[in-house]
Amino acid sequence: MLAPLADLSAAIEEITGVVPSFDYEAEQPGKRGCPLCAKPMTRFKLRVHLDDEKVVPPPELDRCAEHGIWFDTDELAAVFEKARAKHPGGGGSYVAKNTGGVGGKSSWSGDQRGPFWWGGGHGNF
Repeated sequence: MLAPLADLSAAIEEITGVVPSFDYEAEQPGKRGCPLCAKPMTRFKLRVHLDDEKVVPPPELDRCAEHGIWFDTDELAAVFEKARAKHPGGGGSYVAKNTGGVGGKSSWSGDQRGPFWWGGGHGNF
């Protein structure tokens, strides 16, 4: 999954309640091409800063400077887990605002364990 940096930042803020900042450490040329522009992406180690805390997610990631960070299977979940472990604040709840349900009400709502665009309300964090 290719995630623009603004979306990743918003998701981490939703999970932790803190606006993150990022560092790309040990960045080097990679082998993967960006799925949007086909330019070679770089390989790097993501460092997420939450207030004065530094979160070091385990995976090495790929990045297109123009389009965002590429997450292989389970890599995005690892970033979210590390961020939540370091800074467990945040909203964490989302109620769907879908008007397509019975009587104009949403057909579901619930406690969400990740950002709404990442599987909303299914407890899959």
